[in-house]
Amino acid sequence: MNREVRLYDKPECPFCWRVRMALQRCNVDYQHYRYDDPEHLQKWQRLSPGNTVPVLMIDEIVITESAVMLEYLNDRYGNLLPASARERALARGLAHYADAQVGEAVRNLVFERRQREPKEWDQEVIASAMEAWHQALPRLERALAETDYFVPAAGIPDYVLASRFGLAMAYGMPPPQTPLLGDWFARMADRSEFLDSAPGVVRDALRRGWQVFD
Repeated sequence: MNREVRLYDKPECPFCWRVRMALQRCNVDYQHYRYDDPEHLQKWQRLSPGNTVPVLMIDEIVITESAVMLEYLNDRYGNLLPASARERALARGLAHYADAQVGEAVRNLVFERRQREPKEWDQEVIASAMEAWHQALPRLERALAETDYFVPAAGIPDYVLASRFGLAMAYGMPPPQTPLLGDWFARMADRSEFLDSAPGVVRDALRRGWQVFD
């Protein structure tokens, strides 16, 4: 019986990164493949009808949605969501909010700056992304009023948001003006699962410190 765990992904994809963090947190050994590696491209395409990443092969099943991967890892190994149904619902709501609100702002900024030369950046797109970023953070700040992480010892909502924050820092989004979130990200950025699985552009940004691009 083949129980090898495989993850097909791309380094800067936030959906892939959060799964890498969760796999490490759960102490799951896995084989890591870039989706566009010619040696593995056809295998990935067969596994993912929509040609999306990440793709996780684990326990002889194939999972093609990152949210389902995180839930599966919690169900299989535990500790990624709180114990009570009420707290799990709140944590899932925060994860969804982080992707829908923070995620959209960061995605718009990253796509504009990653795909174009600086002289070609659409400043209206960038300004709109930054405004949406600042508007999205207060709700998350309030959720940290009495805790260091969004779930005890970090879990699914922390990984979802950390993958967005790391890319926000790497692509020059202004640092959060919300102090609890700033402290939370500093704690996340010091965790082994964050550092070991971070894309190179984020590790470079961590060495520079959070900077706003001109």
